[in-house]
Amino acid sequence: MPIQTLLTSAGLVLLMELGDKTMLTTMCLSAQYRRPRLVLLATMLALATSSAVAVIIGYVLSTTLPIEIISHVSGILFIGLGIYTLARANSEVPDTCDNPGTLFGMFSLVLLSELGDKSQITILALAAQSTFAIMVFIGSLIGFLIVNSLGALAGDRVAARIPLKIVKKVVGVVFVLFGVLIVLGIL
Repeated sequence: MPIQTLLTSAGLVLLMELGDKTMLTTMCLSAQYRRPRLVLLATMLALATSSAVAVIIGYVLSTTLPIEIISHVSGILFIGLGIYTLARANSEVPDTCDNPGTLFGMFSLVLLSELGDKSQITILALAAQSTFAIMVFIGSLIGFLIVNSLGALAGDRVAARIPLKIVKKVVGVVFVLFGVLIVLGIL
């Protein structure tokens, strides 16, 4: 039943990720950089990588690298990005995504925040139970694509209506808040 596996993984990921920090991160990055397609590309590359890790070697990470370390690194990355965004918040010039480091930064932020997340654990569990692991992977990507497309479009729309200084301040505060909540183990 490969189609059932695909639909189950897509549906679960979609429901779990609606309003989750990854969707909100995509929304914030899209509002900040005003390049929703590039943000969606970076996000999807990170989520594909995260899903592949879950399907292929997720169990190895859970036995060799404590999830607390992954969570703390992710939280610190969010806090750092939030502080950086707040420091640059008074500029009315949109940040550019022309620098390859920006794409890597977005990729890293999303990847580290997804490692050990409930969706990655769910993908790992589904892959472990199914004989169609590739369908779990494809289904998870479909779910992620739907949710994060909505996030990227919403972020771009919000940024078009609100002054860039306010968008940057809100994004910075959201990232710092996410970082603190992740480090404290709440998210």
